[in-house]
Amino acid sequence: RAEAKAAEKAVPAAYPYWHVLKDREKPSNARVAIRGDASNPGEEAPRRFLAILSADEPAPFRKGSGRQELAEAIASAGNPLTARVMVNRIWKYHFGQGIVRSTSNFGQLGDRPTHPELLDYLASRFVEARWSIKAMHREMLLSAAYQMSSEEGPAAAADPENKLLSHANVVERMDAESLRDSVLAVAGTLDLAMGGEPKPLTDQFLRRAIYATVSRSNTDRTMLVFDFPDPNSSSEQRITTVGPMQRLYFMNSQFVARQAKAFADRLLKETPREKGDNRKRIVRAYQILFGRPAGEEEIRLGLEFLEEKEDAWPQYAQALLGTTEFSAIQ
Repeated sequence: RAEAKAAEKAVPAAYPYWHVLKDREKPSNARVAIRGDASNPGEEAPRRFLAILSADEPAPFRKGSGRQELAEAIASAGNPLTARVMVNRIWKYHFGQGIVRSTSNFGQLGDRPTHPELLDYLASRFVEARWSIKAMHREMLLSAAYQMSSEEGPAAAADPENKLLSHANVVERMDAESLRDSVLAVAGTLDLAMGGEPKPLTDQFLRRAIYATVSRSNTDRTMLVFDFPDPNSSSEQRITTVGPMQRLYFMNSQFVARQAKAFADRLLKETPREKGDNRKRIVRAYQILFGRPAGEEEIRLGLEFLEEKEDAWPQYAQALLGTTEFSAIQ
């Protein structure tokens, strides 16, 4: 056993490698499993595109396993469903709800599009732009619909869910990953390094959450508190809940406390030490966290809190990080 342990310690670190699939030299068609029993094969199922989504009988795939041909058939101008689904999801990302609200169901049992002509127009523009997601983001963000005021007009009374977009929806909460990254960003501790191997989302992990591992059997508890979807199943959208556990996390989390301390240190370094420096730091804190100037009442409350005891800045910073305004997308 001692020799085995010594041998394990002597093994060098694993070299980096790609997680990819490779075709067999001679791929073959699968057979239909009768009643779902793989040991009871039925007739052969040729590799081809879905017949129900094809105008004519789809031709069999000939290139290797057919994966490339399947991808080309899915992302084809002759298959408008793909473009419609994609632009609908991009629209949902910016507007809170898709033109078709059932984003994973465009069938008879799904919701009807609120603006069918707009959906077709965006799908055609998406294909014309060579399926560029960046170009579609730009088209939506420069639209009059996205730049509307949040002030409700007369039409809002007849459309309480704002399906017809008579005004802008005011607030939407950030998802779990964006919220965590925002805490690190304002604290000045976010590691912006690109690429690399994913690692567990511990308190010491300071990279963007996109580089964290996602475990199907042991999902990160913090992410679950902020409505991270179950990785064991497909989720068309995230359910947004507001509960006491989310506020308690900002009050009691060691991760948030450390980042609040780092944020406080950042403010102390950026603001010169002179008379009235706390007032300037509060103004600067509101600029960083909320993108707006602090009101006189907010400044007064902040000064009262900071004057109660020495070294109160980390606690004050933690209180600001825990506000609803910080976790909302305006």
